[in-house]
Amino acid sequence: MLIRIAVVLALVIFGTAGCGKPPMQEVGGVVLLDGEPVSNCKVGFFPDVEVFNPDRHGYGFGMTHGDGKFTIVHPQGDVGIWAGKYKVTLVAWVTKDGKIVEPEAKPSEVEGGVLNRFPDEYESPGTTPFSATVTQGAKNYFEYNVKSVPRKESASNETK
Repeated sequence: MLIRIAVVLALVIFGTAGCGKPPMQEVGGVVLLDGEPVSNCKVGFFPDVEVFNPDRHGYGFGMTHGDGKFTIVHPQGDVGIWAGKYKVTLVAWVTKDGKIVEPEAKPSEVEGGVLNRFPDEYESPGTTPFSATVTQGAKNYFEYNVKSVPRKESASNETK
């Protein structure tokens, strides 16, 4: 009987060693365009790594409110992301006549197409100039202020 208990105890101890994910770190901030808060902006935090592995690299998204503030949430619903280096993307869809596209709308289904209020480089982790280092136990609050640039009309009727 004592041997069974020892075996079960060893399996529990060694079977769970190293399991689990790192603790989530709360991450938030504010998004500004020409110094003004941006609402309905999807903020993405993507690992700054060459090869992404969702089991080893955290990522998350947030949506700005009227004051431009956001909180990052992991796709599984946990508030925050793991400590590490991230590339930060910004997407705030508007119609071609400048009306805000609601967050639940699918850009591909908006009649007339959509534009990102931010320059194209901010849409992708591979091109965004913004990065963030999320630190365990620290206040992870970031401010992103983008200067707008005039958009050139595309000849195609392509939407993003």
